[in-house]
Amino acid sequence: MWSLFRKKYPITFPAGSHGMSNDYIDRDVLDIMARIKSRGFEAYLVGGSIRDILLGKRVKDFDIVTDAHPRQIKRLFKRCFLIGKRFRLAHVYVSRDRFIEVATFRALVESSQMQDLGKKYAENNVFGTIEEDALRRDFTINALYYNSADSSIEDYTGGMEDIKKKLLRSIGDPVTRFQEDPVRIIRAGRFCAQLNFSLPRRERKAAEKCAIFITEANTSRLLEELYKILRCGASAATFENLRQFGVLKFWLPELAENPHWNNMIKRLSVIDNRRARGQDISNSILIASLLFDLFTDAAGEKAEKISHQEIINLIRTQYNAFATRLRLPRKEWDMVTNIASRIWIFKRFSAQRRMKGEARFVHNAYFPESLKFFEIFAEAEGSLEAHLKYWWQKDREYFHRSAPIQANSTLAAVSANKSPQSIYHPDTRPHKVKRRRKRRHTKRMSAQTATHQSPSTTQ
Repeated sequence: MWSLFRKKYPITFPAGSHGMSNDYIDRDVLDIMARIKSRGFEAYLVGGSIRDILLGKRVKDFDIVTDAHPRQIKRLFKRCFLIGKRFRLAHVYVSRDRFIEVATFRALVESSQMQDLGKKYAENNVFGTIEEDALRRDFTINALYYNSADSSIEDYTGGMEDIKKKLLRSIGDPVTRFQEDPVRIIRAGRFCAQLNFSLPRRERKAAEKCAIFITEANTSRLLEELYKILRCGASAATFENLRQFGVLKFWLPELAENPHWNNMIKRLSVIDNRRARGQDISNSILIASLLFDLFTDAAGEKAEKISHQEIINLIRTQYNAFATRLRLPRKEWDMVTNIASRIWIFKRFSAQRRMKGEARFVHNAYFPESLKFFEIFAEAEGSLEAHLKYWWQKDREYFHRSAPIQANSTLAAVSANKSPQSIYHPDTRPHKVKRRRKRRHTKRMSAQTATHQSPSTTQ
């Protein structure tokens, strides 16, 4: 027993005293935990899955922690692969494309102790106990451990109480924790928005003080966090939080200084609503929605008159360095600029003003994603229904001639803020079928056939 926050921990919450049970956990996860325990090791469910179940939210991933070392875990399962260099993790595959992550308890290692261990080891690469593992986690609500054997929850940091109070409290000194890993400030902004939690005054001051350290964070991790924000269903509120914490001006200063901030928030709100309805949105559309105001400034007033290819060149000239700093893959960046540049074409032409080369424009490979992005853009603007209806009609004309369309179905979809993809879907577009060429029988082949058949003929 030890003391933290003036209380004695751990606190055990038996079955029935909380809203979690094995019924909320995948059968595959329970089987993995049972197998680990059958070999004499400890195994707990940990992290966001417990938090989300207690809050009545949908669980995306289940993470397991154990005192078994990675090599010992690998011996227990046939389809188990070890990944990671700084800290070895075990991925136990339960199907062809789905795995459960199993990690070993991590130890608390200070910088002075790390020097004694040698350069070979990093802070994350030392195994420890469940108590040390709990103290290494970022927030108290993520440091709850569920035991499937008796359906009890082990609380080592006061996470259960913070969930009731809807507080996002850091484990230990928040300044120290944010300096160790400044990405935690971004995670704090996302959790507060996604879970409707508030950040206590101590944590908020620490976030503002340590915001500058985000410039030292790994760029690949920052890109991953950016995608998580855009897909979490609360991206608009998250960016508002990051702006208040002061971290956005060091992470994405172009957005923090954006004079069209409200327009960006409207587009993100549309994305959040669509994500809440279960709609999947590609990364390219998410990034284009986030950065479109920057593209508008780059294109300027002449965007209404020039071609979309010229708009692409203007965007890339000004923001290629920005995309490189974000570590956006080149293919992704090409898709973002291509679908964003077509917005001006969608706005320029409608039933009153026809476009030359319309068929070529619609048949372009970037058109389907561009149209989806225009749907989000039009919904945020609230004044482009006629243009949206026109391009939906063109999409149907060129690719869905035989599909029956009910009267006013497009207008009904617009009024309900829904895409008419239930009526016709780009994936159902007919593909050109190549005719198989008939094989020619040359004189040489005919001679060989005659030679081959001559003995049978003489017989």
